[in-house]
Amino acid sequence: MQANGKRMQRTYTKDDCLWQQLAAERRPIFLYGTGNGADKILDTCIKFAIPIAGVFASDGFVRSRSFRGMPVQSLREIESQFGDDFIVLLAFGTALPHVREQIQKVAQRHTLRIPEVPLFGGALFDFAYYTAHLSQLDEASGLFFDDFSQSLFQDMIAFRLTGDPIYLAKTEDSADSLTSLLSERRIRTVLDCGAYTGDSASVFVSTLHPEQILAAEPDPRAYEKLCQYAAKETQCRIRPIHTAVGEKTGTMDFLSCGSRASSAGENAGRRTKRRFQSRTVPCSTIDALLSQERNADLIKLDVEGGEMQAIRGAADTICTLHPALIVSLYHRTEDLFVLPNLLKKLYPGAKFYLRRPPCIPAWDLTLYVLPA
Repeated sequence: MQANGKRMQRTYTKDDCLWQQLAAERRPIFLYGTGNGADKILDTCIKFAIPIAGVFASDGFVRSRSFRGMPVQSLREIESQFGDDFIVLLAFGTALPHVREQIQKVAQRHTLRIPEVPLFGGALFDFAYYTAHLSQLDEASGLFFDDFSQSLFQDMIAFRLTGDPIYLAKTEDSADSLTSLLSERRIRTVLDCGAYTGDSASVFVSTLHPEQILAAEPDPRAYEKLCQYAAKETQCRIRPIHTAVGEKTGTMDFLSCGSRASSAGENAGRRTKRRFQSRTVPCSTIDALLSQERNADLIKLDVEGGEMQAIRGAADTICTLHPALIVSLYHRTEDLFVLPNLLKKLYPGAKFYLRRPPCIPAWDLTLYVLPA
């Protein structure tokens, strides 16, 4: 049996949708943040004719500047003009505890919502999108093996529709997830796709104690730091590989910024920040990467929206080696249900788990697939 078969699907009406609520709102609405997320949220507000009264930033980030023609103010300045009765739309993400605590303090004084806008592609998850994909969401909801995963899946749907931060409460530290889900499996070789500077590899080393990690990273600046980490790591052999992973072997366009915002392939064209540098980088399929190794007990895919293509390029590996998978489900709107439903067909009899570490918004949502 694929999972325990329970379905905990909640139902929603159009009135539950954040964008509908904001369009009917009479209180002033302010953006909190001025980055790429704020651009996307403001564009969506314009689409739905939702007026934005202004924008503010955290203390230390205000300075004398403007965003989309609006002066960037402090929260204190806005409170002095409007009191406490206004809406705050959070427009950035963080995993830092002190920043999350600061956001929670804002939520205690004001109505705070966190609009879900696609990171790297896909349609807006509004009520129309929800109803159009209800059957696929329901199919995915029945895959998960434990109640925690099923409840988290439903929370993610609720968060995407409502923007209410209450649905971000169910979290688990990544190291704890690895320990609880994978510690009883013998993990000798890990393929870390989207290895960045080695942060995930270091967690694998401390929790799973593999013999070697093949660490694939396309961003040139991140790859340099990955090599530095590999040279210092003494508990495990780290083999850096300068490549993106995808459906075909060759090259692909890549926007590099040396951070996790870098993106490749069709996702690269969606980013327009001036700090990004356009590059051409090598691209390999997972099948090609492992053609000589012929060994992988665990594959991690966190490739900024390219997870579907990476899975397609791993067909032979999946069929012959049956590795455990760790797959990001939050880069593209449809990943939440499309990727679990796809992997269900590739991994009959596997157990599916869903986990998410503490962060704001619903980033780092991760699917664990454990073959029988």
